[in-house]
Amino acid sequence: FETFAALADKHFAGDLSGKLVVSGGMGGMGGAQPLAATLNGAVFLGIDVDPARIERRVRTGYCDQMALTLDEALALCDAARTAKKALSVGLVGNCAEVLPELVKRGIDVDVVTDQTSAHDPLNGYVPAGLSLDEANELRQNNSENYVKRSMASMATHVEAMLALKRSGTVAFDYGNNIRKQALDAGCKDAFDIPGFVPEYIRPLF
Repeated sequence: FETFAALADKHFAGDLSGKLVVSGGMGGMGGAQPLAATLNGAVFLGIDVDPARIERRVRTGYCDQMALTLDEALALCDAARTAKKALSVGLVGNCAEVLPELVKRGIDVDVVTDQTSAHDPLNGYVPAGLSLDEANELRQNNSENYVKRSMASMATHVEAMLALKRSGTVAFDYGNNIRKQALDAGCKDAFDIPGFVPEYIRPLF
């Protein structure tokens, strides 16, 4: 909550109403993101490959709605933005596929961040192009190939965040190591995305 509040103060005159915040990862700590965003008045689009995680957040009141397609999710978000109504939508999808599509479509995103399990390229992050079952099978049968595909997807993921940043989106890293992973996978500008601590937390003290 305090991170999004500090972000609002720094970039949006203290008001996130009508603003679209996009992030990935709704398991573990990432599951708090939808509620933190809506408590600050924002419209939140959270992306996770595992529908069970989104369902759990909806069931416990941390997320308002679940969407199975990007078109459905964007329609919900657009209506909420127009009405300046706080809303959180959990989209079943892979960030390395969804974020490049947002860039391709020229979607107006106000804020982009990420809390996928990027620190763990084998057991946490799921590569683009794989279902959960396919990912589990590849993880068990060819862990080296899995990690290679995972790292490549993180580079694609961060490159899309950078593309959004260049178009005017506020982008920040949320401490999950994705910038370093993307850098190692060939994304040279990964650290052009600032970290949340120096940007928003440290000034609070």
